[in-house]
Amino acid sequence: MLGYIATAALVSAAAYYLQAPSARRLQTVKPNEERVVVVGCTSGIGRETALLYARRHAKVILFARRQELLTSLKEEVNALGGQGYTVCGDATVEADVKKLAKTTQDTLSGVDTLIICAGAISVQPFLNLCGGLDGHPQQDPMEAVRRITAVNYYAPIQLTQYFLPLLIRTSASPNIIVISSLAGKAGAPTRSLYAGSKHAVHGFFDSLRVEVAMHNVHVGLVCPGTVNTDLRQSAVDLDLNSAVHGSTKGKLEPKAVAQAIVNASDQRQREVLLPRLMGIGANWGKLLAPGLVDSFAAKKYGFAA
Repeated sequence: MLGYIATAALVSAAAYYLQAPSARRLQTVKPNEERVVVVGCTSGIGRETALLYARRHAKVILFARRQELLTSLKEEVNALGGQGYTVCGDATVEADVKKLAKTTQDTLSGVDTLIICAGAISVQPFLNLCGGLDGHPQQDPMEAVRRITAVNYYAPIQLTQYFLPLLIRTSASPNIIVISSLAGKAGAPTRSLYAGSKHAVHGFFDSLRVEVAMHNVHVGLVCPGTVNTDLRQSAVDLDLNSAVHGSTKGKLEPKAVAQAIVNASDQRQREVLLPRLMGIGANWGKLLAPGLVDSFAAKKYGFAA
């Protein structure tokens, strides 16, 4: 069985690397003329992505909830040669998303690239969240479900609702890049709520990609593994007694993920897995030997028998 998995992984890797990158977009949308909206940009991956576009002298609209951090980031963007603009708001609030779309239209006369980085995570096993065998939870489990779904699934769809027509009307090569996760490809213990929301993201945007191809809209998903950020410390299910499970070494750096995002947009790649071999292995392993993938996940997160 392991031989089949290895063979399948090699075939998948070859197909992955042989994806024909589109060089035409950089000819159609010049880097220093590109109009980019980065949602969720005041820390981690989103912040590094905004700075990379600034170094290309792009026009960047920065959207996040904390105005003081937005103002500071705007100054960095401008210092690097970009043109930074800020909109303070919450991606889960429709009025704020409408304001973002209107500001983008009014300020830049349109948009070429929408990058959705905002996200939330879960860190508890679902049984613990439900209160264990006694069934007396410290918090409402469904409130955590609603919160993570609002940020990870509802917000990207709502952003797409308001930006898709604008992208089609105003860009010669419109892109939507959504930051997902390897958890959107294969589940993991303590990440049940998170993985569920990310699987939903893949279902929606994989379907949308087919629907909007006729309008030359590119939809890309970037799926990193564990990234070296503070995201876990604001988990939707975190409480004072929570143990935060997950990798403590081998984490991806936000800047490396940001570079992959920019490359994915430039080359109009449909899906990027980071680290690549881990992602490809998880994909094929889940198909051919799902029990083995479960065993690896259990060991990684400390759930091995």
